[in-house]
Amino acid sequence: MNMNMIAMLQKVPLFSELNETELSSIATLASSIEVKKKNIIVQEFDPGESIYIILKGEVKVSTYSIDGREVVLALLSKGSFFGEMSLLDKEPRSATVTTMSNTTIAHIRRRDLLPLLMERPAITLKLMTETCSRLRRTSRLLERISSMDVPHRLYAYIVDHCQRFSHPDHQGRFSTILPTHQLLADQLCTSRETISRAISMLKKEAILQQGESRGNMSVDVQALEERLEDM
Repeated sequence: MNMNMIAMLQKVPLFSELNETELSSIATLASSIEVKKKNIIVQEFDPGESIYIILKGEVKVSTYSIDGREVVLALLSKGSFFGEMSLLDKEPRSATVTTMSNTTIAHIRRRDLLPLLMERPAITLKLMTETCSRLRRTSRLLERISSMDVPHRLYAYIVDHCQRFSHPDHQGRFSTILPTHQLLADQLCTSRETISRAISMLKKEAILQQGESRGNMSVDVQALEERLEDM
C-alpha cells in the first residue's frame, strides 16, 4: 500500500470526508505521474476519461480565442483537481491544462472512480460544487472581458483574487501574491505591456504596495472596489 499517496490524498479537500479505509481504496486506484514544467497534461477537445488531482506544483487551464490568443481560465495548485467535466458528462476536454512548474498529479480513471461517487454522495456534491464555482468564475471573466476596459478588468480580478486567497490586515489591506504580468494578460485578454502600465499606475497611487517578502503585494481592495462602483 502506498502510504505516501494516502497521506497526500488526505490533504485534498475533495477527499477530506473519507475514512482511512476509503482513502486506501482511492490510493489503490490512483496513479502518480510527474510532469515537467511547461508540458501539456490535458489537451482541449481530446477524449476525457480521467480526473487529475494536483499533489505538487501548479497548472494553468486555458483555451484559445478565434484570433488565436491564449485565454487563461484558471490557475490551479496543490490540492486542486481538473478533468472533472469530462469525467461527469463523457464529452471531450473543454480546455488545455499545462504545467507551470514541475508538477506531480494523481490520475484516476472514470470507471474506477464512479462506484465511489455513487456510494459517497458528499464527494459527488463537492465535485459538482467546485465545477459550478469554476463555471461562475469563467462566466464573470468573459463578462468582464466583453464589458470592461483593461484597467477595470484588472481591478475586478485583483479584488476577486484577494478575497479568495487572503484576508485583510489591521489596516484593511490584503497581502497576496499576484500572478505574473504575462499570466494576468493571458487571463484578461490583453498584452503584458498594458497590464504592466496599469500595475505601475496602481503602485504610484499606493493602491498596490510592495509587501514584506519578494513577490508579495499589499492591496487596498476598498479603493479598487470604489473604482468598480464608479463605472
